[in-house]
Amino acid sequence: MIFRRSYPFLILAATLFAFSFSLGVSRTIQNNFWVNVLGLQPQQMGLLITAREIPGFLTIVLAAATMRFAPARLAGVCFLVMAVGYYAYGTATSFGTIVPPVLFASLGFHLWITLNGSFSLAVAKKDDAGRVLGDLQAVGFIAGLVGMGAVYFAVNRVGYPLAFAISGVTMLIGTLTILRFPGQIVERSPQRAVVKRKYTLFYALNFLEGCRFEFFQAFGIFLLVQHYQQSVQTIAILFILTAVSSAVLSPVVGRLIDRFGERPLMTLGYLGMLGCFLGFALWHDAVVATALYVVYNVVLLPEIGVSTYLKKVAAPADLRPSLATGVTMMHVPALIVPILGGTLWNAFGFEVPFLVGAIFIAGSLVATQFIPRHVVAPRLEPAPAG
Repeated sequence: MIFRRSYPFLILAATLFAFSFSLGVSRTIQNNFWVNVLGLQPQQMGLLITAREIPGFLTIVLAAATMRFAPARLAGVCFLVMAVGYYAYGTATSFGTIVPPVLFASLGFHLWITLNGSFSLAVAKKDDAGRVLGDLQAVGFIAGLVGMGAVYFAVNRVGYPLAFAISGVTMLIGTLTILRFPGQIVERSPQRAVVKRKYTLFYALNFLEGCRFEFFQAFGIFLLVQHYQQSVQTIAILFILTAVSSAVLSPVVGRLIDRFGERPLMTLGYLGMLGCFLGFALWHDAVVATALYVVYNVVLLPEIGVSTYLKKVAAPADLRPSLATGVTMMHVPALIVPILGGTLWNAFGFEVPFLVGAIFIAGSLVATQFIPRHVVAPRLEPAPAG
């Protein structure tokens, strides 16, 4: 499709490649670094994740303060901040010294997430948003796969500090590419923030997604590394399998959402996630837990339906501020869920955080049923007379 191969699409795809390669390197090694080098315990892990998600909670404030900045330039600043933060990961020697770079990188990351949604939806039309988001997501998974492969073959030779430095330099390349994006095609809202009743379902889906996300983000890989003693090479292989599966299936899921709508695909996805969380909690086996991690990352792909749903129901000027509000809603649980999960893990075992997470997934499953089968895009307001 010519529209999807346009210059803006290619620039965004190149930026997402750099972004995802960098994350593919840093996220593959960070849990092993935190556990094996810094010696973090479950409660410290919960505190670290909470600290990392504070900028996400403040996204609506950050976005409101920067809403009128040129999108491409603001995105470039986000990438520069992430570059410095991920580079600094490798300089940490303790829990106290890892918190500042984690916070700094998170600041750029979470502001970019709201911008990324605006850029992605700007190169999509209402009738092919799922397809475009699926294709861009596939680019990201392929880039992450390359980064994970680099970790698998080189981490023992280069060590953690140099690996984090490579992650930072790659993010710097993303700075250079996003600055070439034609920012005029991104809708610039005159509003600094948008909270409207008609987007309540979008906010609710983001909040419930955040509850599930924070449990898994804090304790998914941590369970494999700390409880099941998986090596960094094993985690790299696991991420590679996840990336390959997701890269192949993301465009398919996007096209299915365009064809059948958000509700049926998201329903299947949440049912799969529910099964995975229950499996983590109730089936105590390293091989099963490892396999469930891959399955989980595949069944969450239909969650792009949350964004395509907003694309269909929101006025263009509402998109960017509404995405910022959604990201904030998703990070409200970050203030308590990781700490709560770490406390529950210490007191009752790792099973309990995953059982609590399963309850929130069930809530997402219920909320999804309120998405109309056929979402009708809003009519544009007529221009004022005179």
